[in-house]
Amino acid sequence: MKAPNVRVLKNATNKSDKEMDQTIYMIATLTNKQESDIEELNLKDFMALQNALKDFLQEAGAIA
Repeated sequence: MKAPNVRVLKNATNKSDKEMDQTIYMIATLTNKQESDIEELNLKDFMALQNALKDFLQEAGAIA
C-alpha cells in the first residue's frame, strides 16, 4: 500500500460521510484495486489494510 496524499483524503471525504465507505475507497485507491475487490476481502486481511491506513494517517497527523 502506498502512502495517501491530500487528493486521496479529499476524494474520500467528498465521496461519502460514512467512515467505512471512505476507508474502502482509500484502501482501494492506495492498493490499485477496485472498491469491490476490497469489499470481497476476508475480514482479517481488511483489518490489516485498515490498520496500515490508520498508521499512515496518524503519522501524518490527519487523525489522533
